[in-house]
Amino acid sequence: MKHIFCTLLIIFYLTASQAQIIQENDIVINEIMADPSPAVALPEWEYIELYNVSENTINIRDWILIIGKKEYIFENDIEIQSDEYLVLCHNNAVEDLSKFGNCHAFSSFQITNSGLNISLIDNNDKLISSVNFDISWHSTSYKEEGGWSLEQIDPFNPCVGKNNWGSSISKNGGTPSMPNSILNNNPIPPKLDHINLDSTNCIEVFFNQNMNLSTIQNIDNYRISELDLKPQKIESVKYKNNYVKLYFDFIFEENKLYTLNINNVTNCKDIPPEDEILVQFGIPSSANRNDVIINEILFNPINPGVDYLELYNRSDKVIDLKELTFGTIKISFPNPADTTLKDIINESRYLLPHSYTLLSTDSEIVKYQYNIKDKDDNNFIEVISFPSLPNTEGRVVICDKASTIIDEMYYSEKMHYELLTVTQGVSLERISFGKSSLDKSNWHSASFNYNYGTPGYKNSMAADSKNEISENEIDIIPEIFSPNGDAYDDICSIYYNLDKNGYSINIKVFNSNGLLVRNLLNNNLTNSQDVIYWDGCDDNNRIVEAGIYIIMIEIFDLEGNVKRFKKVVTVAI
Repeated sequence: MKHIFCTLLIIFYLTASQAQIIQENDIVINEIMADPSPAVALPEWEYIELYNVSENTINIRDWILIIGKKEYIFENDIEIQSDEYLVLCHNNAVEDLSKFGNCHAFSSFQITNSGLNISLIDNNDKLISSVNFDISWHSTSYKEEGGWSLEQIDPFNPCVGKNNWGSSISKNGGTPSMPNSILNNNPIPPKLDHINLDSTNCIEVFFNQNMNLSTIQNIDNYRISELDLKPQKIESVKYKNNYVKLYFDFIFEENKLYTLNINNVTNCKDIPPEDEILVQFGIPSSANRNDVIINEILFNPINPGVDYLELYNRSDKVIDLKELTFGTIKISFPNPADTTLKDIINESRYLLPHSYTLLSTDSEIVKYQYNIKDKDDNNFIEVISFPSLPNTEGRVVICDKASTIIDEMYYSEKMHYELLTVTQGVSLERISFGKSSLDKSNWHSASFNYNYGTPGYKNSMAADSKNEISENEIDIIPEIFSPNGDAYDDICSIYYNLDKNGYSINIKVFNSNGLLVRNLLNNNLTNSQDVIYWDGCDDNNRIVEAGIYIIMIEIFDLEGNVKRFKKVVTVAI
């Protein structure tokens, strides 16, 4: 009996030792050929490559591959050795793709080109690997056209998501059953993507990478700073490792900002964020006219650049961008105006008071071309469909879902700085938040010191808001300016603060010889407070010579009251 017991014990021990203990990302989705046509050199078949990054042989029998809404079951014993690959494909592709290495086929295998989730689930219903891939992850537009696979940069850090994928650079167009052609270390730390209010006591938290579930499901890692309050409970969604819901025993109030503090979270490879995560939020309100304004526009990008539009929330409200649309008004004489509006985003994304957001089809290209890697880029939104912005002129609108205009502007290549010989890749920046977007004088080319664009942050040509309301009747700021495009005192601002509305105003600029060089305003009806800009150009849009200039301001009303001011300004080129 004793011998039988020992034998059974040995058998049990051996069986247990041989049992697989599979961890998340032991096997990773490593390469995706979603569009094999036109073929570069590989057989013209779709495929997905799995890679075993663990130190053990893993049997994937009864595992499930999910492509979109379609499930594929591995019904037989299929072993993947350590540091080995398995290519998944259609039955008809086996003969061609098996020449490169091990293949497993399914009868109805199909990959759509974009917006697709691919997940690998083990026989214990655990998520092992997942990718929310899109064809736009390709590094160049021509590779998006087909024949090139998407490869992971670092299979040992698969948590990164989009930033860990790129186009194959293999001469064949892909590397099935072989090391990836773009293989490299890629230890990118995780970041908070965004948060939403699901209700008045529930916050949805989205990270930009797959996270360690034990860390993001820990109540102690979250706190509302103003209330010193932790969540009451946390919920997660199956197979979604970058998302949690936080429920609080507190009702968030309207017209109030809160700060969510997140600590001690890590990604799926236990890499923490670079910094402590602090993010503000509040209950969103509807946008009224001029609450959200157009602040910067790039309509003629450098190839392979993209158009972009920057918005600014000048109100004290939290605005949900899901409730806004944007588009262009096309006028083709003699046809009537044709307005095309597109949703900014399909899920809630908050624009906080006095903050910026940048809309484009490719954030990475914009970040690279305008050197914003060291700035906060969480305010970048990639839109699926961007309105067409003609390179010469156009009209842009921001609307609510009822198509009520929130803001609009007219742009033209003629609005660019006169001294610029090339305007391609140069954005137009708003000067003042307080002046109308339709006022052409309120726009200026971005400075060359900022690489001709400031997407997602303060404009290089922005007027100093503290000077927009002066205690004096007339202020000239600065008294010495240099209109040379270096973003330092490029524009002369003429501020006025009058005792009432209803005045008309004339503003003329004379050189030291008394000759008129610029007629800025001529009998214009004005508000009591405003600012007028002189860009250093004469009436022929040529930069004036360096020297002393006299600005003559005449203000009068219908009762015959007249006020005259003379201010001196120096142009230093």
